[in-house]
Amino acid sequence: MRKTLCIISVLFFSAKSFAQTESFVIKSMVHEDTVLLRWAPTSVDLFVLCLQNGMTIERVPDSSSFENNSAKISHSILPFSERKNLITSTNDKTQSYIQLIESFLSQKQPDPNANKMVFAMLMLGSSTDLILAELCGVFYRDIQVKNEAYTYRLSINKTRHQSTIHVNASQLDKDIPMSTLNVSAKPKIKQAYLSWESKSLQTDYAAYWVERSDDSIHFERVNEVPQIFIKSQDEPNKTHCDFVDTSVTEGQTYYYRICAINYFAETGASSNVVKVYIPKSLYGEVRISHVDYKENIRLISGEFVPFAKSDKADKFLLYRSDSIAFGYDLIDQKINENNDFGFSVSIPQHSGDRYYYKVAAVSEDHDTIYSFSKYVFTLDQIPPQTPSGLTGIINDSGVVRLTWELNNENDIRGYRVFRSNALKEEFIEVTQSFCIDSVFYDTLALNNLTPEIYYRISAVDLNYNNSPKTSPVKLMKPDTIAPVSAVLHDFETTSAGVTLRWYNSSSADVKMNQLIRLGENEKTILLVWSDSTCAFQDTTGVGGEEYTYYVTTIDQSANQTLSEKITLDYETGRRAGITNFTAEAKIELKEITLNWKLPAAGEIYSIQIYRAKNDGGFILYKTLRDVSLTTFADRAISPNNIYRYKIKLVYSSGVSSPLSEVAEVMY
Repeated sequence: MRKTLCIISVLFFSAKSFAQTESFVIKSMVHEDTVLLRWAPTSVDLFVLCLQNGMTIERVPDSSSFENNSAKISHSILPFSERKNLITSTNDKTQSYIQLIESFLSQKQPDPNANKMVFAMLMLGSSTDLILAELCGVFYRDIQVKNEAYTYRLSINKTRHQSTIHVNASQLDKDIPMSTLNVSAKPKIKQAYLSWESKSLQTDYAAYWVERSDDSIHFERVNEVPQIFIKSQDEPNKTHCDFVDTSVTEGQTYYYRICAINYFAETGASSNVVKVYIPKSLYGEVRISHVDYKENIRLISGEFVPFAKSDKADKFLLYRSDSIAFGYDLIDQKINENNDFGFSVSIPQHSGDRYYYKVAAVSEDHDTIYSFSKYVFTLDQIPPQTPSGLTGIINDSGVVRLTWELNNENDIRGYRVFRSNALKEEFIEVTQSFCIDSVFYDTLALNNLTPEIYYRISAVDLNYNNSPKTSPVKLMKPDTIAPVSAVLHDFETTSAGVTLRWYNSSSADVKMNQLIRLGENEKTILLVWSDSTCAFQDTTGVGGEEYTYYVTTIDQSANQTLSEKITLDYETGRRAGITNFTAEAKIELKEITLNWKLPAAGEIYSIQIYRAKNDGGFILYKTLRDVSLTTFADRAISPNNIYRYKIKLVYSSGVSSPLSEVAEVMY
């Protein structure tokens, strides 16, 4: 019901004299001594009841009751089966209305969507055709009114469905002014396009008559069916009503106006009168017959062949382009005198040209006919200028990007690119087809020993004349070749450490060398040099550890190479001894306490403590088997003596550390 009510509301809605309740949407119109009522049921089912049962229309003075009111006036609308027989019109349109309504009522299994559509169309049609409105039972004319207010009640017989509307018959309704009409026409299309704003008039006007005149005085209707403003869901912003008149004649002037139709099938206000001329089309052929050459002058001649005597060209236009399909520029025009034309134009090139020419015949009404394009070509023997601005760059992947400035000539076909490994060698073309842009990409192999590459380019015009080649441009290749490696050729192990000797790299672009030592869990750079240094003594290794030595050589482009590796045992005959050795006399405990720190690496077998008293020599005093000890208490002492201590570590391999520094204390 809500969807149908929305449709009917669009037809009838008005801020004035409008009533909408559950049963009907009602609209009124007040004339002199007359009140017109139009309504629509708010659902298809109610409309069916109206057709089957008929209706009763009652009127009472405003604000008075309908019950037991002596002033009440009633009017009956018969059921459709009886009402159709009272229609006096027998034309085909009326009979088709009757058949449509009968079909609508006789469906045993009605299609809800189809019935809603028929219902909406009947309500639309009733707004512009009183015969259809009477057949549908949705119109009433009350001619027994005075200048006072009334209340009308509409009821469906044998049901409780009813609605009321209040009407002030003393206030006459006036026509709402029409909107502005706009009309246009186009050559070659025998149509007049009419448009007027209709959205704001929806509440007052149901449809429109389009009227046309040849003299702006006597108008006749153009449309047999009233034009209705309806917008679909695809046109949410539609505001104008459009009409196309296809019954016009070329070369004629017409006058149009729009007459509005209100919801009571009455003609309302008229729009402004608009004049429109239907342009006369031009029919014929434009032919370019000759193109003559005289130095830099081109003579284009031809004719216009009309299809009828009435086809007259007003002027000829000459167009020229570099392309057959687009880019034509108007370069000359002439008035038509006898349907022949002749144009004389100059060309910018001195050695040849290539242009497409086209001639247009234009009528007084600005209709245009074009000739076929005529191609003109003359031999060009002057080569283009040498290109300028050639530059390039090579990335680390060997991709070359060349750029240059485009030539100013407008007949350049493209560019050729040439390459050479040396200036003394021949330049070989690397373009397989003409490069039409000012950018070219090439790919080089970088795993060779030539550090540079040379390029040249030349321009080629449309007649295949080649410009002189540009001066060679030198590009440096990225260095991706590693330098020659250094060679470790000798080593020597002494008590001081390991001495290494090598031959340096023979490459000329060496930036630096690094002597690397690898331990079990470490990597140490022992030496960095860029001169002729070729020997080094490693004194920082840990005795008994295995080390690997090698040289890394790095060139100016950060390419690097490694020498052969040497792996050896770092054996000097000595091991690390204790550190942080101290001796402290503790009188109250009657002892001397020794403290030391053990080295981090190596498997210790025993800790040997040497002692000397006063000026005596050092003798082995104590051997500790607990190799984790870092302290010792000497209680075999006597007062007033000077005691000195040294400690040596004995490793499991049999190698010992040097004696430690002396720790001396007075007890």
